[in-house]
This record gives sequence, structure tokens and C-alpha cells, in this order.
Amino acid sequence: MNAIQVASAFRALIIFVGGALVTRGWLTAEQVSYLTDASTLTAVVGAAMAIGSFAYGVWTRRPAGLLKAAASLPEVDRITVAPTAAPLAAAVPSPKVTVP
Repeated sequence: MNAIQVASAFRALIIFVGGALVTRGWLTAEQVSYLTDASTLTAVVGAAMAIGSFAYGVWTRRPAGLLKAAASLPEVDRITVAPTAAPLAAAVPSPKVTVP
């Protein structure tokens, strides 16, 4: 999916949700129109992409994520973790991860 497709999908979602909020009286049609404006939508999609990439980076760089990524490499035969990290080793379902 490229940025134009993401923006189009996001615009349709905003219009759908905005329509529901207008029918309930929580928003006016002018407010929904402002939200679906191209410049506003570009800023919102850009912010969502930045937050999403940050969250993904934090998630994959957590200790269990790094251990799982290392264990998935074919060049790695075995990973031995310290006994104090046994809960971490148990969180990674791989026969390559062992505790001495």
C-alpha cells in the first residue's frame, strides 16, 4: 500500500465515523468536512505513521523480540541465556534458546 492508498482509506474511515457522529449530534458537517480536507488529512496520516513506526520499533526492540529475531536466524545454532533470564527464554518459543 502506498501513501495515497492509505490516505484514501483513512479519508473514507473519517467520513464514515464523522457521518455517524453528525447523526448523533456530536459533530457538525463543517467539522467533518474540515477533518477530511487534504492538508488536515496529510498531517493526520503523517502523525499516525510516525506513531505507528515508533510503536513498532519499541515492540521489536524489547528483549524478547530481539531474542526471537536472533533465534530465527539460520546462522544461529544456539542461544544460551543467564539463569536469571529464564522467564525471558520461556517467552521465546524456540528450541535454540536454552538456559544453563
